[in-house]
Amino acid sequence: MTNNTRYRLTLAAAVFLAVVTLFSIFLKMEAVATAGIAGIMTVLSTYIWSQTTRPTNPYHEKHNEPTKPVKTSRNGSSYPSPMDILEKQ
Repeated sequence: MTNNTRYRLTLAAAVFLAVVTLFSIFLKMEAVATAGIAGIMTVLSTYIWSQTTRPTNPYHEKHNEPTKPVKTSRNGSSYPSPMDILEKQ
């Protein structure tokens, strides 16, 4: 998705929620107005989050060691069953 498309979608959603919020304030529907304001804040914070660049950590990409598989017991669980404990004794 391009920045221009993301900006237009965010602006359209914010305007729609603002109209719904103002209309619900006019009709004295406080719950709908509160939800509209929360929606506006969510849309704007999502837009801000989408525009931020996240740093990459090249150390983890180069030194990614394979992990050892977990030893499982007879029943497929990673925790030993009572029978596994008895067999070891």
